[in-house]
Amino acid sequence: MKIKPLSGIRILDLTWVYAGPFATQILGDLGAEVVKIEAGPIGDKTRIMPPFKNGYSGYFATLNRGKKSLALDLKQEKGREVFFELVKKCDVLAENFSPGALDQLGLSFEEVRKHNSRIIYASASGFGSYGPYSNRPCIDPVGQAMGGLMSLTGYPDRSPLKTGPGIADAVMGLYLVSGILSALRLRDLTGEAQRIEVAMMDSIFSVLEENVIKTSMEGEPAPRRGNLDPFGVPWDTFLTKDGRWVMVCAFSSPVFEELYGIMGRQDLVEKYRGDNIEAFLNRAANQQELNEAFAAWLKENMTAEDLENLFVAMDAPMGIVKDVKELLDDPHLKTRGMVVVVNHPKLGPVKTYNLPIKFFGAEAGVTGEEVPLDPDLGEHSNEILTVLLGKTEEEIRKLREDNVIWT
Repeated sequence: MKIKPLSGIRILDLTWVYAGPFATQILGDLGAEVVKIEAGPIGDKTRIMPPFKNGYSGYFATLNRGKKSLALDLKQEKGREVFFELVKKCDVLAENFSPGALDQLGLSFEEVRKHNSRIIYASASGFGSYGPYSNRPCIDPVGQAMGGLMSLTGYPDRSPLKTGPGIADAVMGLYLVSGILSALRLRDLTGEAQRIEVAMMDSIFSVLEENVIKTSMEGEPAPRRGNLDPFGVPWDTFLTKDGRWVMVCAFSSPVFEELYGIMGRQDLVEKYRGDNIEAFLNRAANQQELNEAFAAWLKENMTAEDLENLFVAMDAPMGIVKDVKELLDDPHLKTRGMVVVVNHPKLGPVKTYNLPIKFFGAEAGVTGEEVPLDPDLGEHSNEILTVLLGKTEEEIRKLREDNVIWT
């Protein structure tokens, strides 16, 4: 069996809802052991968030595969004692509570470092632990709004839109993974504990593409422009003859010239051809006219498959707009092992996504139908307390009696 990249790394996971659990799931898929600390009696709030089947949350199941759950009351002194015992056995502490929340419980970086001088203390929050907004509450749509993404999403004559899924949470989660991996490498070099943090507003601001430098150079923010971009023509979503939506992104003049030639619009080819700055700006300035000509021709003449074949032949980017139902049966995703089947004891057979990082000399993600399941609340309490901490049955019984552990 090939070794996984993070084999031997143990994560003490205090994260909840999406961004944090998404990050620790990635670390788990890369081979880390993830010990999830939950507060009873509910645990992670995604346990009571839809979608549901047989009274069980698919949301929670999606984000917590392969993790071990310990239901521990950190508000009790005995709970904190157990927590610090676990800290000694772990490489990373990951949390996404409001800044200062763990400090108030006596679980600050300074306190944790006393128990493990090599711990990586990784935090994620809406605005970080310092700055004028640091005490504000934040969730994904607010992060999209304040980070600038919402100002660029939607159409200029309509209200700003958030993206469909929680992209702000996801981007912050990915940065949290990157930060943790970097901190582990730094620990290898220095032997010392590291504290890192990632903020949602920062994360979204950092992925606004050319809009930051453009606004800096020109002095005005970019408007919302729907699916348009000035990079090529045609460029937008278009409806095909068979009623499918496609996204077309024709970058270069040769593609523009060939495509509009096929359309029988040599007049437009002659007027707007050229692979230089002047021609580029000319096509961009008249994008509406050129898009409308393409849209009318496409709807009358080509199915989505026809257009796909044409663009593949031209080596030009376009794609059929696919919904999630189609993606779960998509041959490309299946071939790349991105769709995995979980035979869940409560949800039944369900499909979910795999880790998109592919190693060619190591294992990562999950394979076949051997997908690790998400834990019941406190499912691994006995295992964690006995195997990791060496506690006796009597000690565990006493912790249960005192409601230090919930299950």
